[in-house]
Amino acid sequence: MNAVHFRRKLTPEHRVMLAGRIFDQGLIALAFLLASCGQPQGSVASIENATWTTAQGTQVALSSILGKRATVFLTLDPECPFCQLYAHDIQSMAARQAPGEVNFVGVYAGPFMERGKAAVFAADAGFNFPQLMDPACVLSLALKARVTPESFITDAAGTVVYRGAFDDRAVRQGRKKIEAGKHYLEDALAGFLREGKPQPEVTAVGCIVECGD
Repeated sequence: MNAVHFRRKLTPEHRVMLAGRIFDQGLIALAFLLASCGQPQGSVASIENATWTTAQGTQVALSSILGKRATVFLTLDPECPFCQLYAHDIQSMAARQAPGEVNFVGVYAGPFMERGKAAVFAADAGFNFPQLMDPACVLSLALKARVTPESFITDAAGTVVYRGAFDDRAVRQGRKKIEAGKHYLEDALAGFLREGKPQPEVTAVGCIVECGD
């Protein structure tokens, strides 16, 4: 049976009603869009005065190690192959920053992270920036961390202005490139320092951050 299409002629009243419905739906869509764009970014502002234990066993206040212009946080795990892959490149990038202006901070999240292993990993990598133990995932949750290694740039107010990959070498679990073609963290930091604006997120590939029971 052939389909038969009927076209109903709209009266002026129907046109007004239809236009009103389209306008209302547009407002609803706009509201959802604005709501999604307005979701709060990660921030460390509320925990700046908290004290943390470093991988070396000392105590440090977060506020004392933040950079004046920006702080780069990196979630790390000594047993994660991707962290091992990036360790020396992370230190190299950290060493190129102006001390006090842009500071790096390592974060070891979760109750299963061993401080002794973190200390050995940091020493082998030559890290000369603070390495914070985060057993209760307070700092990691503030940053909204998902994997290791994952990079976060916060501004002077502690708000996250970039989150994501260090570069494009980590493709997926079990696969990586020999050399990086894109340097996401370095480009994001340069862009933020130049423009003062949040930079686009690049999803990081790595080992799951284990927070919980």
